[in-house]
Amino acid sequence: MTADVTLDDVAKKSGVSRATASRALNGVAGVKPEVRERVQLVAKAVGYRPNRAARNLAGGRANIIGLVIEQSEMVKDPYGVSLIQWVAQAADAHDEGLMLIADSREPTDAVAKILADGLVDGVIISAVVAGVRWVEELMGADIPCVLIGAHPRRTDVPVVDVENHDSARSIVGHLIDSGCRRVGTISGPLDRVDAVARLEGYRSAHQDRSMTVDEELIIEGDFARPTGYREAAKLIDAGVDAIFCANDEMALGAIHRAREADLLLPEDLSIAGFDGMAFPIVDLARVTSAVQPFEELAEAAVRTLIGLIEGASEADDHIITPKIVFGDTTWPPS
Repeated sequence: MTADVTLDDVAKKSGVSRATASRALNGVAGVKPEVRERVQLVAKAVGYRPNRAARNLAGGRANIIGLVIEQSEMVKDPYGVSLIQWVAQAADAHDEGLMLIADSREPTDAVAKILADGLVDGVIISAVVAGVRWVEELMGADIPCVLIGAHPRRTDVPVVDVENHDSARSIVGHLIDSGCRRVGTISGPLDRVDAVARLEGYRSAHQDRSMTVDEELIIEGDFARPTGYREAAKLIDAGVDAIFCANDEMALGAIHRAREADLLLPEDLSIAGFDGMAFPIVDLARVTSAVQPFEELAEAAVRTLIGLIEGASEADDHIITPKIVFGDTTWPPS
């Protein structure tokens, strides 16, 4: 690495202004992809590395926060897409740039440089990637972190999360109170805190009404739509009159399977989900669901992270209650 190479040198060799070179290297929006690539290639070729200490001595910080998210959430999961959208909007409202750091299951040179060179001031981490080695190391590093969603083991990182247990309890309670007596459930993966809480909410709704839970009507899922379709068939064969799916993607799969079985919703079968991501699709009705307050979650996460970046010694957890919206897949509340 050449110690005397400056940002001005990189800008000159790249044929761009100093400001454009800075934005390109810091992952800030507004730079054409081909320009960003050219600046990055030049910086690598000449051995340029930003000097974090010098930047801090100049009186500022990067004003960029990172969002660590699983790659699949960025392209196929409506939850992940909504999370990115609202975190980006909240960051912009606080005059912060946003850098996406996609989980590739192994740390990359880019991530190592981001941390070493201070390209981001702090990171928001989707709890979906909790447990991945490099993400765990990141949470233990000297950089402010906030989790969206709860960690299965750590309690040292501030959490912004949706309330899961009582919301699931209310939905399942509604199914029972509307006349359903064999309510099955397709849970999320039970190594995740939110999935466990929603399953416990299902159990609590039965206990509230002195009803025994039929363990054969509990099936572990993975939050994917094909799983909802496949496992709903098993529950329908078992004679359920309602299915609580731990997210809307699985609920949509279950609705498809019910329609193929010529079951009417909710006359023959009630189906409810969680997340509020399922809008009418072709002939599908809107799903009764606990609607996640993504805007509030994102705002709380960004605000908490900025507080830590600016010197707060600790931060409180934020648990936000979703709103239950009754759709066409269950009976309306009495």
